[in-house]
Amino acid sequence: MQNLLEHFSRFLYQKRVIILWVWMCVLTFAGLNLKFNPHENPEVELTGARDTEAFQVVKLMREDFGLRLGSTAAVVLPKQAPIEALIPALQKQFPQLLPIRSVSSSRPHQYNLLLLEFEPRLRMPEAQGLSGPIRQFLKNWSTQTGFKTWLTGNTAFQYDAHQEGHKDSHRGESIALLISFVILILNFGALTAALLPLLMGASTLVLLNSLLKLPGFGSNPVSRILTGLVGLALAIDYSLFLVSRFREERKQGKSVEVALSMTLKWAGETVLFSALIMFCSIAVLLIPDVSLSRTVMQGLLVVIGLSLVNALLVLPALLALGERFLDRPRFLSQWIGRFDSYPSWKRFSQHVTGHPLRYFLLSAGLLLLCALPVSWMKLWEPVQAVAPRQSESMLGYSHLQKDGWAGELLPVTILVKAPPGQTVFEPAVLEKMDTFYQALRREPYVAEVKSLVSWNPDFEKTDYLTLYSNLGALGLLNNQSSIAQLVNLAKGSHLSLMHILPSDPMELEDTRKIIRFTRAYAAAHPEITLITGGVVARVQDFTHELYRHAPVMLALVFGGIYLLLFAIMRTVVLPLKAAIMNFLPIVSAFGFLTLVFQQGWFSGLLHTPINGAVTNIVPLVLFCIIFGLSMDYEVLILSRISEYYHRGTPVREAVVEGLARSGSVITGAVLILLGVFLPGVFSGSPQTQEICIGISAAILLDATVVRLFLVPSFMMLLGRWNWWRPGYNRAEADNRGDKHI
Repeated sequence: MQNLLEHFSRFLYQKRVIILWVWMCVLTFAGLNLKFNPHENPEVELTGARDTEAFQVVKLMREDFGLRLGSTAAVVLPKQAPIEALIPALQKQFPQLLPIRSVSSSRPHQYNLLLLEFEPRLRMPEAQGLSGPIRQFLKNWSTQTGFKTWLTGNTAFQYDAHQEGHKDSHRGESIALLISFVILILNFGALTAALLPLLMGASTLVLLNSLLKLPGFGSNPVSRILTGLVGLALAIDYSLFLVSRFREERKQGKSVEVALSMTLKWAGETVLFSALIMFCSIAVLLIPDVSLSRTVMQGLLVVIGLSLVNALLVLPALLALGERFLDRPRFLSQWIGRFDSYPSWKRFSQHVTGHPLRYFLLSAGLLLLCALPVSWMKLWEPVQAVAPRQSESMLGYSHLQKDGWAGELLPVTILVKAPPGQTVFEPAVLEKMDTFYQALRREPYVAEVKSLVSWNPDFEKTDYLTLYSNLGALGLLNNQSSIAQLVNLAKGSHLSLMHILPSDPMELEDTRKIIRFTRAYAAAHPEITLITGGVVARVQDFTHELYRHAPVMLALVFGGIYLLLFAIMRTVVLPLKAAIMNFLPIVSAFGFLTLVFQQGWFSGLLHTPINGAVTNIVPLVLFCIIFGLSMDYEVLILSRISEYYHRGTPVREAVVEGLARSGSVITGAVLILLGVFLPGVFSGSPQTQEICIGISAAILLDATVVRLFLVPSFMMLLGRWNWWRPGYNRAEADNRGDKHI
C-alpha cells in the first residue's frame, strides 16, 4: 500500500494544476446547485420491522380503515373558544385533512382537543410538513378571536424536531469552523496552513449538501445532524494529519516532491485506513430493517468518501502548489514556533513508559469505573420527547397533561378480530371484548378505553348487546358515524379498534405496561384475537429490530477492523489490542450517558432532561461512529510507533518517539472534534444533546486516558510481542535490541 501511495504522490505532483482546476469546477457547480436548485428531498419515513404485531396494525388500519398510524396532530385551545367556527375553516383551508373531530372525554377539562388526521395517501414527511402552514393559520385565527392555540401531536413533534435539527446543524457547523480555525493556528503557527484543513472541511460540507439535493438522497433529523458534524470533523482531522506530516518532512530539508511522497506514504496510509475503518464501522447499520439507521448509514458513507477524496486528492495538490505560502505570516510562525511541544511530549512519554504497570492499572481502572453505570442502563423510545422542550408541540402537550387529559394523542391501539365468517357485532365476540375491557379497567395505569363496549359510561354489557342487535336488525349499523370510526364496516365488519389511554401521557412506562398486559392477555385467552399496536408499540419494534442483530454487527465490526489493522500493522497482537482499547472509552461514554439522562446527573448544568433511560438508537449509532472516529488516533499513534520500530528502534524508544511525534497532532485533532460536537451539548433538542454528549465523552476519554496512558503502558508491558505474527523471528527481534526495553 505504501508503494502504491508513493506512485500516487508522483502522479499528484505532476497533475496538481489539473486536479485543482477540476476540483474548483466541481465545487462551483455544487455551490450553484445549492443556490439555485429549489428541490428538497423529503424526510425518509420511519419504516421497517415488518414481521411484528404493531406492523400488522399499521397495515390493517390503512387497508381496512383508511387510516395511517401516527399521521395525526391535535389542536389544543381553551374551552370557551368557538370551535364550531374553527373546524370548518380549518377543514376548508387544508383539504388533506380527514373530517376533524373534537375528542370527547369522561372528565371535565379547561381545554378542548381537536384531532387532525391526515389522508392516508400523504406520506408521513408530507403530513409533518403541513405543521408550519397549519400553525400560521391558527396564529391568524388566534389574532382574530383572542384565543391562544397550540398545535401538538405526533406530526408536530416530528416537525419541531426537524426544525431544531436544521438549526443545530447550521449553528454547529459555523461554531465548529471558528473553533477549528483557532486550534489549527495554534497547532501550525500559521494562518495559511490553518486555512487548508478548514477549506477541506467547508468544501466537504458544500459537496455533501449539494449531493443531498439530488433525487434518491433522503435524510432524517439524526442523519442531518451527524452527517454534517462527522463530515466536518473527518475532513479537518484528515487534513491536519497530512499537513502536519508534510511540514515535518519539509523542516527536515526534503524537497516538495519527496516531502509529499513521504506524507502520502505514512500519513496518507493512516488516513486511508482510518476511512476504511469508518466504512466498516458504519456499514453494519444496513443490517437492521429500520429506515432510520439505513438513512444515517447512507449519509455517513457519502461524507466519509468526500472527506477521503478531499484529503488524498485535493489537499496534496494544494500542498504541492502552495508550499511556499504555508508559513505565512512569518512573524506568527516564528513566534509560535518558539514553543516546541516535542520536548514536553517526549518527557511525558518517557515518564509513562518508565512506569507502565502503574499507568496501565490506573487507566484501565478508571475506564472500568466509568463504564460501571452501563450495567443498569435502560433504553426508551421518546416519541413526544424528540421535540425540543420549549417547542409549541411540547408546550401544548404539557397543557394537556396539566389539564388531566390522558393518552389521547398516543394511545395503545388494539385490533380485535372476529372469528372467520363472523362480525365483531356477534354477541359472543362482544362478550369477549367486554371481558377484556373489564380486565383493562382494573389496571391502575389505564385511564380510559374507547371501544364498541365502552363509549357510553351509563351502559352495561347487556345494553350494548341489545343496541347492536337492534341496529343490525334494522340495517342501520352502516349509518352510524361513531361506529364507523371503530369498525371496518366497508370491509366486512370483522375488525374493531380499541384505543387504550394511559393514565400519565408523559410517563412512557405506563404505555409499555399496557402493551405488555394486552399481549399477555391475548396469549392467555386464545378465544379472542387481539393484535397490539400504536405509535409506542411501533417504535418499540424498531428498538428490538435494531438490537436483535447486535452480536452479528459487533462481530462484523471487530472482524473487519481487525483485518484492516492487520494489513497496515502486519501483526496479530496490535489490531486485537486496538479493537479492545477502542471499545473501552465507548462503553465508558455510555456509562456517562446513563448517569446524565437516566439518573439525572449534571441536569442543572447541562439543561438535559431526566428521561430515566437512554434513547433507543443512540448507543448503536454512537458505537459505530465513535469506533471509527477514535480509530484515527489509534492508527496514527500505532503507525508512528511501528514506523520507528521497523527502522530498528528498541520498543521503549519507539513508543516514546511515536507518542512524542504524534502527541500534538492528536491533541489538536481532539480539540477540533470537541469543538465540532460540544456546541450540540447545549442544544434545545434532546436527541442532539444525547448524541453530542456521548461523542464528546468518548473522544475525551479516548484521547486522554487511552491514547496517553493505556496504549503506551500496555505496549511497554507487551514489549516485542506487540509485533508478533506467525513466522515471528524472536532471535531477530532480540538482535534488534528489543530485550533492552
